[in-house]
Amino acid sequence: MTLVIKKIKGKKYYYSFLSYFLINKSKSFSKYIGAKKPSEKELAKIENMFRIEIIEKLATKIYTYELTDTDDVIKALLFRDLFNKKYENLTESKKRKYDIDNTILFTLTTLTTEEVDVNLNDVKNAFEKNSHFTQKEQVSKNMLNAVESIKEKHSLDKNYLFRLHKMTMASFETKTPGLLRNKQVYLHKIGESGISIELSYRPPTPDRIEKLLDEFIEWYGNSKLNPIEKATISHYKLYRIHPFLDGNKRICRLIFNKTLIDEGFPLLNVSIEKEEYFDALINSTEKDNAKVLVDFMLEQYYKQVKDFLKFYI
Repeated sequence: MTLVIKKIKGKKYYYSFLSYFLINKSKSFSKYIGAKKPSEKELAKIENMFRIEIIEKLATKIYTYELTDTDDVIKALLFRDLFNKKYENLTESKKRKYDIDNTILFTLTTLTTEEVDVNLNDVKNAFEKNSHFTQKEQVSKNMLNAVESIKEKHSLDKNYLFRLHKMTMASFETKTPGLLRNKQVYLHKIGESGISIELSYRPPTPDRIEKLLDEFIEWYGNSKLNPIEKATISHYKLYRIHPFLDGNKRICRLIFNKTLIDEGFPLLNVSIEKEEYFDALINSTEKDNAKVLVDFMLEQYYKQVKDFLKFYI
């Protein structure tokens, strides 16, 4: 934020000036303060209110902030609007190609991240076919259906969460698709020597899951957090509950993206940077600090939107 002085007919007038560099250009905002220079304390208050006004104008709603600052939210909203403007200006054929390519890549990545044995051809075939799937194509089709589901306007309640899990895990009957886990699970990471190490954090016992999930759904419905933060903390909370026997991270990434899509943001393929994503998730979980994951998600969001904008310049 910069304090700008404008002279009009010999008199000084003060303005707050905010600028954000996006891609190849900056977006600037200015606010008239008055003819009297504000004190540092007054200026800080004015600047804070100015940022909130900008967010309300861009989002047409009021958000709260816990692990992000208002500058990050403004920048995220500006990138969202740039993305949507560029997308709407594409021809219908280019829109369709982008949508298909993005959905297929997300599906492939979110499956292979979890060591599911599918390849690009399996996902492409599953997208194009309506029947007679191979086993790998059926696994891919299930995930494709789940991705399409989060693009629709479903309220997030337990029933939808169970349906989404059942849809995603339909080919893994031993993993009880659509049902809460009935036994204790443990989280692991791969150590430097390549050996699996149990995390210091242990998910809740099965008898606590129902209550914790109810609390999560209530929190989600009442939360006014800005979209990036709400989406990430939803991922973080669900991962720590670990409500299902398997497929938890897949559901976390779907709910993360549902939250963004509901607010006009594009589908974000966060697990494409697999090691960095796992590191951020594990560090947040072990330290009970979601900010590590929020920072990673925000970085990925900027990177992927910039890549889209550069590709379609």
